Amino acid sequence: MRRINLLAFSLLGAVAALVAPPGRATAQETLKIGVPTALTGTYAGLGAEAVRAIEFAVAEANAKGGVAGKKLRIVFEDVKDSNSVAVNAYLKVVRDLSPPFIFLSSYTTQNLATEPEVTKAMIPGMYAGGGDAMHVKKNPWLFRIRPHDGLQALALAKHATEGMGKKKIGIIYVQNDFGQPGAVAAEKVVKAAGAQVVGMEAYAFTDNDMSAQLQKLKNAGADCLICISYGKDGALVLKLLKEMNIDIPVVISSGVMVPAARNLIAPDELAKVNGVMDAYLAPERGPDVAAYIKNFKDRFKIDPDPFGSCYYDGAWIIKQVMDKVGTDRTKIRDELRTVKDFKGVTNVFSTDELGNMVHSLAVFSIKPGTRDPVFIRTITA
Repeated sequence: MRRINLLAFSLLGAVAALVAPPGRATAQETLKIGVPTALTGTYAGLGAEAVRAIEFAVAEANAKGGVAGKKLRIVFEDVKDSNSVAVNAYLKVVRDLSPPFIFLSSYTTQNLATEPEVTKAMIPGMYAGGGDAMHVKKNPWLFRIRPHDGLQALALAKHATEGMGKKKIGIIYVQNDFGQPGAVAAEKVVKAAGAQVVGMEAYAFTDNDMSAQLQKLKNAGADCLICISYGKDGALVLKLLKEMNIDIPVVISSGVMVPAARNLIAPDELAKVNGVMDAYLAPERGPDVAAYIKNFKDRFKIDPDPFGSCYYDGAWIIKQVMDKVGTDRTKIRDELRTVKDFKGVTNVFSTDELGNMVHSLAVFSIKPGTRDPVFIRTITA
């Protein structure tokens, strides 16, 4: 069981502390890992979750002697909400650190832009963006530490049809490399289940009004909506449904179900919402999970997030790998390919031929009158 008493800190304080050399360690005693992630801008919320999870794992690992016999030093670079900035942040990490391993962004569009540079750099990396377009690349240097969007679409559609028994499904989605493939995949699953897709409506990530799309789906006779979105835009969809008095149950993607997003939504706007999350984080899952939840909350004064916590597990996977094979990049890559049944706090990790390491999702409803998720079941690919 991994436990440690840690001091609370602000996000910017964490970055500053981790960039600075730990204690009196010399450069020879320090192992540098680069983390391009969103520290500012639209994506900063999820970036903060990754920062907290990685920093938490690093503090624990260093307290236990570090990685491959060295203290671990994390260097964060801000990717903001720009693909070009994400690429430049990755190149800066490669140039300045020449690290044996890199954690990448949580956003598919940024990772797609960065992926060619990963091939050139030949540095193994983990990422949390869910877009299937990433694993289609079959980049041997990249490993995904959360469920891919095809699995999320499968879970959303299976729960709407088989789980809730709905027959006329409307799909609303953000128009990008995350939302569009997810919507297409969900449509196929709905039809395979013998249900009907009565409409598919898209919106831009920057849109502030999806009322026309929602009205179309209502007029088409939808008895359930599948919403494939990020947190902010998904929360807006739910608010609009309430304002428009559209009384249709919604099955929504994981970006809205995480604590940071749910806390922006009124309980009455969540009354008819079911959704998926990357993991079921609860003390009843076992002593390791219970300890992680308690110690994380002691440090940060908030509950751990199922999305961000995959980076915590990823950090422990890479520690296990580098403790075994050292810091040679090719050996790290090859060892990551063999990961099987690694039991993390979020999921059990096993690497498939596409570099996907997670193969299940948890489905939740919301406790009436609250923002609290209630576990329903796990859906496995």
